[in-house]
Amino acid sequence: MNVNKEIEQIKKAINELVYSKTTLQKAYNYYHGKRDADQFKHIEENYGIGVPTGITFNPLVRPHIDRLIGEYLGLNQDLKITCKDEETISNIMREKQLLIDSELFNFLKKYLENNIISSIVNNEEIKTDPFIEEQLNKIRNNITDSFVSKYEIAAQNILDYLKQSKNIDLENKMQSLLTDLCITGTCYYRVRPSNSQDNIQLEVLNPLNTFVEKNPNSEYLADSYRVVVRRYMSTEDILLEYHNDLKEEHIRLLKEENNNGIESDGPSYYIKATSPETQGIWNSTHTGILGGLEAHPIWPGDQNRTNRYTRPKLWTVHDVEWIEVDYKTGKQTRHEGTRIGDEIYITRGESENIIRTKDNPDKCKLSVNGLFFLDKNGDPNSMIIKTMDLQNRFDLLCFYRDNLISSSGTVGDWVDLAYVPQVLGVELPERLQKWLAYKKQGLGIIDSSQEGAQTMNTIFNGFDDTIKAQSIQAIELAMQSIKQQVSMVTGVLPEALAQYEQRDAVSNVNLGVRTTMLLTKQIFKAMDTIYKEVNYDLLNLAKLVWKKGITGTIVLGNYAKIFTALPEYYTLTDFDIHIEDSTDSYQNVQSLRAISGELVKSGVADLEDITNLITASSTTELKKYIEKSIARKKEENDIIAQLQQQVQQYEQNSKELQKVNQQLQQQLQQVQNQLQTNSQAKLELEAQKVALEKERIQNEKDYNDKVIETKKQQVNIQAAETVDSNPYNDKIKSVI
Repeated sequence: MNVNKEIEQIKKAINELVYSKTTLQKAYNYYHGKRDADQFKHIEENYGIGVPTGITFNPLVRPHIDRLIGEYLGLNQDLKITCKDEETISNIMREKQLLIDSELFNFLKKYLENNIISSIVNNEEIKTDPFIEEQLNKIRNNITDSFVSKYEIAAQNILDYLKQSKNIDLENKMQSLLTDLCITGTCYYRVRPSNSQDNIQLEVLNPLNTFVEKNPNSEYLADSYRVVVRRYMSTEDILLEYHNDLKEEHIRLLKEENNNGIESDGPSYYIKATSPETQGIWNSTHTGILGGLEAHPIWPGDQNRTNRYTRPKLWTVHDVEWIEVDYKTGKQTRHEGTRIGDEIYITRGESENIIRTKDNPDKCKLSVNGLFFLDKNGDPNSMIIKTMDLQNRFDLLCFYRDNLISSSGTVGDWVDLAYVPQVLGVELPERLQKWLAYKKQGLGIIDSSQEGAQTMNTIFNGFDDTIKAQSIQAIELAMQSIKQQVSMVTGVLPEALAQYEQRDAVSNVNLGVRTTMLLTKQIFKAMDTIYKEVNYDLLNLAKLVWKKGITGTIVLGNYAKIFTALPEYYTLTDFDIHIEDSTDSYQNVQSLRAISGELVKSGVADLEDITNLITASSTTELKKYIEKSIARKKEENDIIAQLQQQVQQYEQNSKELQKVNQQLQQQLQQVQNQLQTNSQAKLELEAQKVALEKERIQNEKDYNDKVIETKKQQVNIQAAETVDSNPYNDKIKSVI
């Protein structure tokens, strides 16, 4: 390695690429609601008269940006990994075919065994299933559709592991990248091994401190030729990160400079500017954006007895990377080095962690990557920069409106103080106060003896100093117009910001979503690109960091999965990463959310389905819930159909039973009629029986009466015989 040549390359890159990014700094200030205090100072001063209110910053674009980023991150894009090098693809095809052959063999073996056993038991010949070929094709198709190679599984496990890694912190890093993309039209990151070389680091780089020699034929930073990353670091951080590269004289210089601490009464900022004379301490009381100056906070150190802060020096560190080409072979190599301050140079020569592909092994890229989101003119496609003028106009309108309101007076009377009755007091304030008090009570005091009383009826001339509603309405109408213009720039229309209501027509909702997506398609496409690039770089660096494989844990829902990715399945493979178009995903999610109420009303979905649809963050998740809902609805419909069939059968049986019942009812009626007839006859018989019994009793009574009468007569005859000696009576007696 030619050290002097490497140093010259580092110097050259810093001198040629580093510049003051005042426009981007201003864009960040606008995003955070800050503006140069001197920008509208002449308006606030109002020629020395002053104004009741000042010009404040009313953020217009930030809610739009935050909403876009939130919606995108909420989509939870699913990554699909494929292999692209010929060797791996050939291995995958062979692996899949072996699986198909194995499954077909197992199926045929089981099929033949069952047929042979059946023929032996039933003493029949072996029969051939006419649908056997159809079943074999079904097995082939199922394996083909569901097959995932070990290479793809290993890569997917690694990405899932990195996504959940606290060290990577992918979600927050993506939020930072997307925020930079919307604010500046650029975003930068760096994926590199940790200091221990056994893990991966993902670092989001500040666009204000990242300088690139762009490849005009590519929108990706990694395809650029040179890059300089500027950082402001303490001595402790430098020693921690660069200790393996520092020489003894470098360490001694760092310690000497660090001992020369900086003292100040309050928070200050260390200034790095384009010119040496502006470098130094910048007091935080200074407001406004100084041309060419970039302020970086210096944190307080130990507090001494004099109540002054001693702060360590922040070193300006430039990390430099550049691509060199061998003119004989055309092979590219990446070189890297660092400058700390103005004197310490670290030269590393050719980079160690260069990722190369099988398809193009001579090409290499920078370790720093990112995206240039540019318009057709090659300017940064920044939402903030495009709306700065609109923001200024909006704030000025707010200022004029508030001033009108603050300056608004009332409706009143002009009063000639000379004519206020003197009898109300000695001093004029006292007289005026009493006069106004009496007037409030409805009593106007007039002293006709006072000089000038004859003109008293002409001194009260009314005035109206109130603000006119038309003025406020005109200003607010202009403010609303500016808001609409901002929406046309960002693509975040009211239909996307507002909550869709159930009464909104589905067609209107879909129209609003489609209109929004036409405007946001560009930015969402850029977000998709950077999301894929980050995951692609993470996966590629894993090949170098975990050369011997990796075992880790992935949380899947309510349980944890332990995986082992073997090196033969990912270290030698070239991968592609695919994601669903976020525009389509967003549109599908929003449309389904919007019509969820109608789905409930129509009976297509229930409340559980709607809850899942509303909380779904991706089309894949939506499809899962929809398929689950359809399956459940099908099962419910099958059950309902069965129940309906049973009901129909019951109804048929009921009709038959009803017919039988009618017959039974008729028979019962006949029986009841017969019983009634029999009962009547019985009653008649009983009546006859009673009558006969009465007659028998009467006859018996008559008989008894006759017997008694006869006995009486017999007694009388016997009594007569005792006194009658007539022989003829004796004959009668013997007869009796």
